[in-house]
Amino acid sequence: MKYITQEPFRLWLLLIVLTIIAWVVFEGHLARSLGSTAAVLIAAIKSRLVILHYMEAKHASKKWRQLYETWNFSCASLIIIGNLVTLTAIQ
Repeated sequence: MKYITQEPFRLWLLLIVLTIIAWVVFEGHLARSLGSTAAVLIAAIKSRLVILHYMEAKHASKKWRQLYETWNFSCASLIIIGNLVTLTAIQ
């Protein structure tokens, strides 16, 4: 039972919950654009958690951490913008 209170287990559990939420949102009855945007945002949160905690970037220097954060934000933003542009072009 001691393992349940440790940070890696709690983080793993949070990642599982976020995965289930993303699946429910994307496979649910939400509009396709809203579901896709929510799934990308959840994926960005999950990648941030993995980078900071499992790759231990939270202990890295400030420059490296800013690089990871910028990369994560940029990727998620470009995917969401591309998705929204494509959706507006189709309609």
